[in-house]
Amino acid sequence: MAVAVLNGHNTSQAGDLSESLKRRLGSWARGSKAVPVQERILRWLLGRRKKYFLRQLWRWFLISRNSSGARQQVLDENLALGWFGQEMPANPTLQGNAVVMHAAGPENGELWTRVHQQLAPGIRSLQNLPILYMVVLRQQGAVYYAGSLPGAHGLSAYPRLRPIAIDWLEDEPEVYAALFQSVQGQIGFRVDSRVYGIQVEKFPEFAHWYGSAHAADRLIGQGDLDDRPAEVGGRWQMQRGNFLRSGEGACPTQADNLAVLEPGSPSGLVHLLFKAPQNLRGELGLLWRRQDADNTWGLHLDDKAAWLGVCTSGIWQELRRAPDINLKAGKTCSLQVCDDGRSMAAYLDGKLLFGGWVVDERLGSASGVGVFAKGEASGLYLNSFEAHPRTIVAPPGLRLQLPAAQKGDRELFRDAFAGDADDLDGHPSAWDGQVWRRQLGNGVISLRKGKGACVQASPETPAPGRTAYTLAWELPEFADLEIEVLPPGIGRDQGHKGRAGLIFWQDAGNYIIVNTWLDDYYGGASISSFFTLDHFEDIYDAVWTNVGSRIFWGTPYRLRVAFDGMTYTAYVNDEPVLYRSLSDVYPDAARLVINRVGIAANWEWGTDTGSEFRSFTARVKG
Repeated sequence: MAVAVLNGHNTSQAGDLSESLKRRLGSWARGSKAVPVQERILRWLLGRRKKYFLRQLWRWFLISRNSSGARQQVLDENLALGWFGQEMPANPTLQGNAVVMHAAGPENGELWTRVHQQLAPGIRSLQNLPILYMVVLRQQGAVYYAGSLPGAHGLSAYPRLRPIAIDWLEDEPEVYAALFQSVQGQIGFRVDSRVYGIQVEKFPEFAHWYGSAHAADRLIGQGDLDDRPAEVGGRWQMQRGNFLRSGEGACPTQADNLAVLEPGSPSGLVHLLFKAPQNLRGELGLLWRRQDADNTWGLHLDDKAAWLGVCTSGIWQELRRAPDINLKAGKTCSLQVCDDGRSMAAYLDGKLLFGGWVVDERLGSASGVGVFAKGEASGLYLNSFEAHPRTIVAPPGLRLQLPAAQKGDRELFRDAFAGDADDLDGHPSAWDGQVWRRQLGNGVISLRKGKGACVQASPETPAPGRTAYTLAWELPEFADLEIEVLPPGIGRDQGHKGRAGLIFWQDAGNYIIVNTWLDDYYGGASISSFFTLDHFEDIYDAVWTNVGSRIFWGTPYRLRVAFDGMTYTAYVNDEPVLYRSLSDVYPDAARLVINRVGIAANWEWGTDTGSEFRSFTARVKG
C-alpha cells in the first residue's frame, strides 16, 4: 500500500485550548492589528468565506464546552495509514502494520511505525511537506518506506524511498488498507490534509522474503557459513570463528565468531532475528558501516545490556549503553538499526535503545555488514538477516506522484543592503534602479553600515505592528525570494523576538507573508505563513511548521520562499520545511498576481525586536 499525502500539520494534537472562548474571539477580531477591528468585521461580513470561520467557531465552542470541569483528552498521534486487522479499528495505532505521525512539539513531527506489536519512534523533526509512504506486507510482518521533496530532513527525494523499519511479527489473517486521521490542526487552528493518491499493488520487486534488501540470508539449512553464498549480497566471509546452519538458524561454533557480507553500497536498515538460550553467557550483535576489521560500527547485546560503539583504526569506543534490556530468552527477538549516514537508531523488539538517535558521520560511506557472537553462546540461533540500502528506487508500478517543489534556477539580483540610512524607504535597490518602498505599517527598517537592513526595535520598544518594504516585480507568475537574517539577541530569556520574513504582494487586499517565529515562551522556532485574501485575513488560518533549533538567536540563517501565485515552498538553509497551496486553505482561492515583493517584520503574537536583514536575493525560472 502506498499513500501520497500532505498532512495538515505533523504536530497536530488535541487538548485544552490555551485561552477561553471569549478571549479567542477577541484575538480573532483584532487579528494582526494591521486593520482596525471595525473595518475587519465589516470586511468579514461582506466577504465570501464566512462559512470557514463559522465552522471553526463551532469547533471552538465544542472544545470549550467539553473542557469545562475536566481536561480535554490529549491526543498526539494524528495520522495512521497502512494495513489493519479491522475495517474500522477503535484505535488504529494499536494494531496492524501502520505508519503513525506523532506530534513532537518544537520538533514538529516524529514518524512512528508498528514494530513488534508496538509503536517504534522513528525519524524526528519531519517538516510539513508532501510525503509518500509505502507499507509492503510480507507473509508475516511488513517493511516501511517513505520519500519526500529533495532535501527534506530524514527522507529521500522521491521517486527514491528510504527503508525505515521492519516488522516480522504481525500476522493478521485478513487485512484492510486504510488511512485514518484523528486531529487536524493545533491550539485551535485548522489545517486540512491533502491526499494526492492511494495505491494497493502487488509488486514483483518484493516477491522474495527480503524484498529490497541488497544483502540477506535466512541462515537456515545445513553446513558451515564460511564462503557460502548468501541469498543476496555475495558470499559470507568468516573473519573469526564460524557459524553452522541448522533448521532454527545459524549457531556459533567457537568462542568468537564474526561473519560479514559486502553488498557494495552503505546500508540504511539492518535487521536480524535471534533466539537466545535461557543462560546466555556471551554476546551477539550487528555490524554495519564496516570498512575493514579495524573500522566498523557495532551494536552489542547480552542478557543484561545493549551497547553501541565504533571501532576506528583498531580502537573500540563505546558511545551509548542501555542497561536492563529484559532479553526474552528462549523466544525469537528482533534487532535492527536504521541509519541515514548521518544519524542512527537501534531497536530491540521495536523498543528504541539508548534514548534516541545518535548523530555521527564516521565511516558513513563504508558498506560492509555482518553478524557476530562471542563467549558461551550454546543454544543461540541467528536467522533472517537482511540489510537494505539507504534508499531504493520506487517500483516501476508505483504510479503515485508528489507535487514538485518550487524553486527558481536563475538569480535575478542580490541586494546586500549596503550603505547607511535612517529608513530603507526610498533607497535604491540592486535591481535596475528599483527603489524600496514601505508598503505596510508604521515600523522602520533602516540601513546600518556593515549590518544590512535592521528593524528599529528592542525588547523594550518592539516594532509597532506588521511592517513591510517592497520592490516592483515584473514577473507576475513566479518569484523565488531569499533573505539572510541575523535574529536579535544571543539567547533565550532576553526578551527578543524574531519575526523576519518575506512578502508577496498583489494589492492591499491580497498578499501573503512567510516569516520566522522565534520567541522565549516556546522551545523551538517556526516558519509561519499568513494570508490576506479578498481583503480579509483570518489569523487562525495561518499555516506553520516547527523547525526546532534550525533557527536560534544570534545565529544567521537563510529563509527562502518560492511562490507561483498559488503554491509556495519555504526553505531554511536550503532545507524544505513548509509546502502549501492557497487552495489547501481556501478551496475557492484564486491565483495571486505577484506585483511587488519584499521583506517584512511581521506580527505573530508579538512583533520583532531587531532582526537584521543581511541580504535579499531574487531568483526566477529559466
